[in-house]
Amino acid sequence: MLNKKISTLVVLCSVVAGGMLSSVANAHPRWVLPSHFTISKEGGDWLAFDVTASHGTFVLDKPAGAESARIIMPDGREERPDAVLRGKRRSVFDFHFTEEGTHRVQINGEPNYVTNYKVGKRDTNKRMRANKVERATLLPEGARDVTSTLNYTRAETYITVGKPSEKPFALEGKYLELQTITKPADIVATEPVRFQLFFNGKAQAGVKAEITRDGILYRNQQDQIDVVSDEQGFVDFTPEIAGRYILKASHRAPVANNPLADKMNASVHLTFEAILP
Repeated sequence: MLNKKISTLVVLCSVVAGGMLSSVANAHPRWVLPSHFTISKEGGDWLAFDVTASHGTFVLDKPAGAESARIIMPDGREERPDAVLRGKRRSVFDFHFTEEGTHRVQINGEPNYVTNYKVGKRDTNKRMRANKVERATLLPEGARDVTSTLNYTRAETYITVGKPSEKPFALEGKYLELQTITKPADIVATEPVRFQLFFNGKAQAGVKAEITRDGILYRNQQDQIDVVSDEQGFVDFTPEIAGRYILKASHRAPVANNPLADKMNASVHLTFEAILP
């Protein structure tokens, strides 16, 4: 009996610790930043990518892993980075781009689950890293207002070699996704840009997104652009100044007939550049 209690305590401590680590990771948006966004050199070229998680736009902070990085080639096939290194504040990887067209570079996270609940006379809010199935044996007696949330984040950017591709990349049909209606290589300062957001394969209205330009350490204002997707999932904005930008979009929604979660919290973090007009 004593051994059983000790084992249960160890499991609970592990779950709580995992939840704390998950909370730290989710609290810092993850992004991938290439050394260049376009390549015009004949025969292609090597590019380097920084990967980190931070609140500051392009400020190196947490060493988010790059081992899961994938390069989606213009014909849709997947390739892996040529070299990956994980440091104290960032991960880096290289890739040699040679094929003409648009490439999508992505570092998609793994789905993780967090269960929130209340307990005690004061309705103290608690959380643990567990899905609906796992929580059944871990919740303390008297837990109430129990909700399990699936969290998922995509970190993406686009690289164009020579002429941009005409055909957009196919949707996966899962979580929150973004399609670049304006070709990434055609984003120009002072000119309108249009993207489209999808949730579980369908155009999604009401998705909030914020777009921030590089250099927040050297200006007094955030200069953030806030947009919300329309009925067809489109977001429209105009970058007034040339430079590197990050778009962070997120969508929360209940999920039906999911054995592991009651809700979903899905995000897309896209880095891009606006060139001089």
